[in-house]
Amino acid sequence: MRKILLGVIVFIVGVACGLIFTYGPLYAQGSNGDVMAKLDEISKSQEETMAAINSIKEELQIIKIRVTQSQ
Repeated sequence: MRKILLGVIVFIVGVACGLIFTYGPLYAQGSNGDVMAKLDEISKSQEETMAAINSIKEELQIIKIRVTQSQ
């Protein structure tokens, strides 16, 4: 009975170790490239948005000057 129990425990520990090595920290490092690509994409999108906002601010400044001059 003890041999069977010991065998089951060793099997469960072995499976747990295998899962840790398969889906543990090393697995997370492998998907790091995908995360970095998404972050780069978000960063570029934010830069484009800031450029568009700055362009709109310049146009609003011109409109403000024209309205002030016409009054």
